[in-house]
Amino acid sequence: QDMADGLAVILAVCASTQQAGNQLFLDLIGSPGSGKTTMCKGLLTSAHCVHLENMTKVISGYKKPGAADKDCSFLARANGKTWVTCEFDTLGSSPQYHELMGKIRRIFDGETTATYGNSDEDRMYACLRTPWIRAGTPRMMDHDQSQLGDRFLRYIIRDPDEDIKRAILRSALKSERAAMLEQANGTAGSIVEPALRRAQGLTGGYVDWLRANVEERLPPLLAGMSAEADERCIDLAELCADLRARPVQEDKKRVKETHDCKELPTRLARQNGRLAAHLAVVLNRAMVDADVLRIVRKVALDTACGHSLSVVNFLLSANPRTPGECYQETGGLSEKVLANWCGMLEERMLAYLLFLRKIDVVDIRRAPQTGGYWVLTDRVYQLYLRVMGD
Repeated sequence: QDMADGLAVILAVCASTQQAGNQLFLDLIGSPGSGKTTMCKGLLTSAHCVHLENMTKVISGYKKPGAADKDCSFLARANGKTWVTCEFDTLGSSPQYHELMGKIRRIFDGETTATYGNSDEDRMYACLRTPWIRAGTPRMMDHDQSQLGDRFLRYIIRDPDEDIKRAILRSALKSERAAMLEQANGTAGSIVEPALRRAQGLTGGYVDWLRANVEERLPPLLAGMSAEADERCIDLAELCADLRARPVQEDKKRVKETHDCKELPTRLARQNGRLAAHLAVVLNRAMVDADVLRIVRKVALDTACGHSLSVVNFLLSANPRTPGECYQETGGLSEKVLANWCGMLEERMLAYLLFLRKIDVVDIRRAPQTGGYWVLTDRVYQLYLRVMGD
């Protein structure tokens, strides 16, 4: 199910390319061998997608000899297409990664500029549409940009249970046998087994169909978007903004002020609504229904995945000493217990909880002869119940 929903999400990103508004940037995360790279290669059989693996600069000042007016920048030839990175680990390990992301955060807003010392004119780009899908392992989540205003949503393909995994392995072995009956002839398609080659071709063909028809399919969907769907997108945005915020890492060598903060959920709400509408188009639904919102909720919770979400889940897990009630309702948990369950040092857990208290996610209840017990604020508690259901 995770793979099926993940394919729908990346197709929705492709379908959203030309529509105005906030763009959809997506991290597709999964263990090695989970199929994320294979799905991304399917997108690349469409001319509406462009492969991005190794990049030194988004904008180039180079002028082609004999064609002074030709813009040789990657941005110029990739505008209006969905960027697809099949293996993010190569780009993420680049020493220029953080510099590139500073420029791309601006491109997300639809415009950017560049000034070169050897030219008497600036390069100015506007009306940019460049949704980006990056596939990689869970290490992608170490690249935290929450303090800079992260633009990326996340979708995590979780490992299947044993029965499904065995079925996948049997299918993989069958496909490998089919591939061995052919001989590679030096073309890209010849190294892919026939069934997978056909599936990837159909994926690219569906991307082409979506790009050609999404403008016609969206108006009735948006007109019929219910108030309940809007409220769900807003709740998911607010919860995600609370839980994907991260404290500023302290500098161990010197004392300095920290400016911890969390984002306003405006961008996330817009992205959630955009994703929901395009998912409905991809899944051929007449309206944004419960199944579409289920996938949007998974994207929101995966985007918020980390210690903050773990703390919330632990506080709302069942307390075995009081059947029918959770730790939140029976007084909370100490930072020592939370540190053990999250796999963190107690000192670091306390600093993390103090950050969450600062942004109004948790609070502390004082108790005699103890350091106190941590609970969710009433706002986050009610918000989580609305998102997950009572």
